[in-house]
Amino acid sequence: MHPTTRSTLAALLIFSAACDGGSSEAANDRTEGGTLVVGIQTDIGPLIPPLIRQVDQKLVADQIFEPLAWVGDEGRVDGGFRPAVADSWEWERDSTALVVRMNPGARWHDGKPVRASDVRFTFGLYTDPQVGSVESQALSRIDSVTARDSLTPVFWFGKRYPEQLYDAVARMLVLPEHALASAPRATLQTADFGVKPFGSGRFRVVTWDPKANTQLVADTTHYRGRAKLDRIVFSFTPDPNALVTRLSAGELDVADIISSEHFRTLSTRPDLKAQLLPALDYAFIQFNLRDPKQPNRPHPVFGEPAMRRALTIGLDRDRLVRSQFDSLARVALGPMTHAQALADTMIAPIQHDSAGAARLLDSLGWRLPQGKAIRERAGQPLRFSIIVPNVSRNRMGMVVRVQDAFKQIGVDMQVDALEPNTFIGRLGKRDFDVAFSGNRAEVSLAGLRPYWSVQGADDPTGRNFSSYRNPKFDAHLDSALSAGGMTDARAHASQAFATIVADAPAIWVYEARSATVMHKRIRPAHMVPGAWWIGMSDWTIPAAERIDRDNAGITLTSK
Repeated sequence: MHPTTRSTLAALLIFSAACDGGSSEAANDRTEGGTLVVGIQTDIGPLIPPLIRQVDQKLVADQIFEPLAWVGDEGRVDGGFRPAVADSWEWERDSTALVVRMNPGARWHDGKPVRASDVRFTFGLYTDPQVGSVESQALSRIDSVTARDSLTPVFWFGKRYPEQLYDAVARMLVLPEHALASAPRATLQTADFGVKPFGSGRFRVVTWDPKANTQLVADTTHYRGRAKLDRIVFSFTPDPNALVTRLSAGELDVADIISSEHFRTLSTRPDLKAQLLPALDYAFIQFNLRDPKQPNRPHPVFGEPAMRRALTIGLDRDRLVRSQFDSLARVALGPMTHAQALADTMIAPIQHDSAGAARLLDSLGWRLPQGKAIRERAGQPLRFSIIVPNVSRNRMGMVVRVQDAFKQIGVDMQVDALEPNTFIGRLGKRDFDVAFSGNRAEVSLAGLRPYWSVQGADDPTGRNFSSYRNPKFDAHLDSALSAGGMTDARAHASQAFATIVADAPAIWVYEARSATVMHKRIRPAHMVPGAWWIGMSDWTIPAAERIDRDNAGITLTSK
């Protein structure tokens, strides 16, 4: 960690305590109280909820903003939701209209009331093609949103499907129309609101400094009661080793750990508690199925399904994943994880067979000339580059293992490590042959659409960077999403997954489990699978276990 970041955090909390004016003894008598310092590893930058791309952005946004309802503790998409801006909801017109009753006391942090028109505006923002939200395809199943009156938004659907309620009440964070209505949608990412965000959540922003410490304090006037913690500090710590050091030293209270070695080290400390959560993150070696130089033509190497299967067969993924992660990851199933309700864990993967890979490559004309280490076809060596984000410790470690494994079957894969923005830019332009990508699977299967559907491939600004197109996959995915019940949904989801796994647009490498480590004085609540932070406003620190920074109080120090 940079010294100035540490000193800034200390000074910030000391100054806050001085401004609060209360004694430690008086603070320790309060039921509410305490400061939670969260280690985050990515720069959250401007925060515009429809444009969230990173987990750390979502972690922060969920404290400042609210949906109409929170996903329940079991992480279901078909029920069990906890009210947020909405108090209740009911179905009309044979479940094709959802009528939502909003809490009349809901207020934005600037004091203005939250109204049904804000919900209608939010839907329009998330679904506007100029904005380019990753949620837009999932939300396309909602026909429209209207305001019956100032506190009653109505969601209209063309047909019924199992995830209607999730899409309407939990997928979007409600946004203030009066703050964003005039912002140009094509350049929304640069709107001033992104660096001065405010919502209706139980915490409000005091200090916005994504490259150091972003500080939130409890909204004492919140319509559902103030948060139990006084404040949350999100402390930017990009170096995984520094993250471990700071957790061990007590400078951080909670953070995600991605290294099995670090997890083992921290889990033995008596002042910390570690929890393994279900995996929703998966990493995959993504093939570009189109020629980057002539996108109207198939890729000269990876346009052949048999070639992609040969490379998949050539990797012993079980061994690779175990050697790097131990128990913190397993081989990925496909564009899904074991934690998803509709994931089919019984689908037969493409099994490792190095001899079979060699035979298949031979049959495709990629033969190993005598005395050479790299296969050739018509004099062209089997050589390609893979782009990988250099900030991803997991992928940077794994790509070296994959490179060595490919050498064993006569394939020369050259690693091109890129800065994150360059990596994302290359993906967006589809200017790559192979990319080591990573996604977070959402609880809903609708999250697959932007990344693997024909629509996502045809959209130049879409996220189907592989340009994978299979109408059969789309048809089964659409059927799963529109099924009348979970049994039918599961059957179609299984067919969709089987289709894409067989097509091998990617080598599904690993799904990494989330290991959350926190100080034992923290009492968490609502640890939802895949989103352990959702209930932070109900987390507590017992008075008898508080340390000095817990007594900083909640006086606003700056805007």
